[in-house]
Amino acid sequence: MNPDQCFFGYSTFSPVNKMEDDNRVFNPYTFIKNIPSQSLLSKPCVREIPLKTRSTPEATLVLDLEETLVYSSLSMIAKASYTFDIHFQDCEYKVYLILRPYVKEFLNRMSKHFEIFVYTSAKKEYAEKILEILDSEKKSFRHRLYREDCFCVLGHYVKDLGVLERDLAKTVVLGTAPHTFPYHVMNMIPIKSWTGDKEDKELQKLVPYLEKLSEAADFRHVLKRRTDHLHRLLSED
Repeated sequence: MNPDQCFFGYSTFSPVNKMEDDNRVFNPYTFIKNIPSQSLLSKPCVREIPLKTRSTPEATLVLDLEETLVYSSLSMIAKASYTFDIHFQDCEYKVYLILRPYVKEFLNRMSKHFEIFVYTSAKKEYAEKILEILDSEKKSFRHRLYREDCFCVLGHYVKDLGVLERDLAKTVVLGTAPHTFPYHVMNMIPIKSWTGDKEDKELQKLVPYLEKLSEAADFRHVLKRRTDHLHRLLSED
């Protein structure tokens, strides 16, 4: 495994990756349609998630990390906002990091309406360095899940909202790749992958939508209208 795949996790899921067995382009929608039943999976040893308290918001927001909230690279990024060192196979690498526009404002607003989880396929030691930058006072992310909290299915890391033990009717996921949450597409808001566009406003535009969504009785009924195109792709033969 190369350092990019080891640290970031996202390259494993990229739609442009080649499948090793037959050299075809990976199709995320075919992957979702053909994924084994959850009942056939062996669950990872996920740490126990604390129960909600009286002060915990009823609604739950699950956020992916790479290309959703930040972009990072082992190659130099001009005017990178942050850099940090990470070790892999006895070598030290410098990671260059930039934050998606409006990300801190987004997290501040969302923390008033949602219990926020970060759920990433990246390695824990790498992800924690980014989360220290995004949430140094530990006020935004109440819980953090990493690669070891994912399932490995057909050679890909996937995530299961069931391990959160939260009400799925009041849970929404924001990420770039719906196939990383293949069992919970109805809870998903896909967001465009971000790799450095300074004019990007996707997080800012989502704030009023998510604030309103947090009041809905069942998020899935509302989200279905937003993700109809995903369901059409999944229903195609």
